[in-house]
Amino acid sequence: MENNIEFSVNSSSITPLIGFNETQLVFQRHCAYDKESGGLISESVDEQVKIMQSFIHELKKMSINDLKNTYFLFTASNTISGNQFKRCVLTTSIAMDMVKQFFSENHIPTSHIMNLNECSNYQGKVHESRQLVEPKMFTDSSGYLEYLKEKHGGMNASFWIDFEEDLSKEKREQLHSEGPDQIVERTVQYVEVLKHYSRVFHSKFPNSRLFIWCGTHYDLISPFVKQCVLGLNKSSVVTVNYCGGLSLLIDEVGFVTTHLNGARYPFCFPENQQLHRHF
Repeated sequence: MENNIEFSVNSSSITPLIGFNETQLVFQRHCAYDKESGGLISESVDEQVKIMQSFIHELKKMSINDLKNTYFLFTASNTISGNQFKRCVLTTSIAMDMVKQFFSENHIPTSHIMNLNECSNYQGKVHESRQLVEPKMFTDSSGYLEYLKEKHGGMNASFWIDFEEDLSKEKREQLHSEGPDQIVERTVQYVEVLKHYSRVFHSKFPNSRLFIWCGTHYDLISPFVKQCVLGLNKSSVVTVNYCGGLSLLIDEVGFVTTHLNGARYPFCFPENQQLHRHF
């Protein structure tokens, strides 16, 4: 695919795509939210509900015996918006609650949602991940956020172009802050962790399907899609719709493919990635 293009990530690949002994990782952007209160905007919540209704409609095509071998794990960025709202956790909770209701209606144990399984340590909640967070310049106290704000007169379009294209790389590295390449690195490392988790899971639950839902941000999905899926330059524009995202499929031998906007792409892990110890 050519470089320097414009591409928009929609929600069409947030749909069941796997068979037995396979895992599907769903990376989904959070709902739109009010920048002052931090709460989710109702119209965007409605969109998330529609996405989940479509997802569940596809699950309904499976037999009850197949559903009895279907499992979910829900995880999300623990980034806090205004007034302590966690926009990714709230968005992912909608997905988890709707799958829970669907399982209950079809007499599938809700313990098949690992967050609700008493043997897990998730305590019935969406697992909050440090690896799915927004750019760490917002929390690392490095001074890079303040530098970019002062340089561009606020968090405007030129601010984000500077960050996403890493135009101030020398200053960023001087301040030891995270850039788009480092965001991609931690995302790939997280995929490796989940790949290992899925291998262990399927060894314990043979002939199962496992969905791992990852609620995250535009700032993670966009550079990840640019570098690991489409092979684009940093100057290319990859937008991500609210509630949009992509799916990574891990087959029974550990081979990974990407589904993005309804199309299938290869996925290659960079060499010498060091695993994070935590989700």
